[in-house]
Amino acid sequence: MQRFILAFLFLSIGCLFTNAQAEKLNDTTALSGLHNAKAVFLVNMRNPAAVDHLVQVIGLTRKQLLQQKVTPHFIVVFIGPDVAFLTKDRRGIPYTEERDIAGIQGEIQKLSQKGIQFQACGVALHGMDVSPSMLIPSVTPVESGFISTIAYQEKGYALVSVY
Repeated sequence: MQRFILAFLFLSIGCLFTNAQAEKLNDTTALSGLHNAKAVFLVNMRNPAAVDHLVQVIGLTRKQLLQQKVTPHFIVVFIGPDVAFLTKDRRGIPYTEERDIAGIQGEIQKLSQKGIQFQACGVALHGMDVSPSMLIPSVTPVESGFISTIAYQEKGYALVSVY
C-alpha cells in the first residue's frame, strides 16, 4: 500500500510539473523583433462593468508587454455614451453602476500615471450634454474621437476596436 501511495505521489508531482510547463504562456513569436508596441483602443461598450473590466485588461496588457521586454504606447479613446463614465459629476448614473464607474475612474487615474493616455470624444460629450471641464483630470477631451483614432493609426498605432 505504501508503494502505491508513493508511486501515486510521484505521478502526481510529474503531472503538476507537466501542467506547470503547459501553463507557461508567452507571445514570443508575435513579439519577435519588437521593442515597442503602439495601440489605440477605440471604446464604445455602453456598459460600465464591461468598461471597468476592459480598462483593467488594458493595464494587464501593458504589464505583460513590459514583462516580455516590449515598451507599450497606448491611447484609449472613449466615444459614444461611454464618455459619461469619465465625469466628476456622475449625474444620470444609476446607483447600481456607481461602483463600476468608480472602478473605471480609479484604474484610469492609476494607468495614466504609468503613461497610458485617455481621451474623450468631444462629439460624444456634446451629444451627452457633458462639458469637457467635467471630465476627470486623467482624461483629455478631443474634438473628435474618430479623427484622433484615424490620426494615431496614420502614425503607426494598431487599432483595437472594443464595442
